Amino acid sequence: MTDTGARRGNAARSRGRSLAVHTLYSFEQNRYRDDDVALLPDETTADYDADAQAFARSLFDGFRRERAAVDAAVDSRLENWTIQRLAVLDRTILRLGAYELLYCSDTPAKVAINEYIELSKLYGSEAKTARLVNGVLDRIAREHRADEVGKRGAKRPASGDVDG
Repeated sequence: MTDTGARRGNAARSRGRSLAVHTLYSFEQNRYRDDDVALLPDETTADYDADAQAFARSLFDGFRRERAAVDAAVDSRLENWTIQRLAVLDRTILRLGAYELLYCSDTPAKVAINEYIELSKLYGSEAKTARLVNGVLDRIAREHRADEVGKRGAKRPASGDVDG
């Protein structure tokens, strides 16, 4: 893949993460059943290209399959909180970030963490949400991606780093 092609693919994955946040948030807020297929109206997804939609769907479906394990991973790293006590958007961002760290080894840990920190800055319920997301996802990465991040945790990617 050319450098331009890689950037285009990375941008699609970034947009896909954003769409996955919207989709899971909608699913949680509206208490959809697992068999509901069209979670977001067409006018919402029309702004996303096919690659972004496919990546969002893979994150959403993957999280739903691994929900218990993902929630346990997040819950065990929250201090004096439970995942159910978090604001829905904060919980959504943490769940998708944790899912990607635990089950999507093709995405570098530092890229996943940075992407979800940025999403938390856009959509998080409080100014401190980004710190919470960083702390929880970094702990997950240190345990499950130790070979990648080492003891000190994941460092934020340099501006030239590419997404996985």
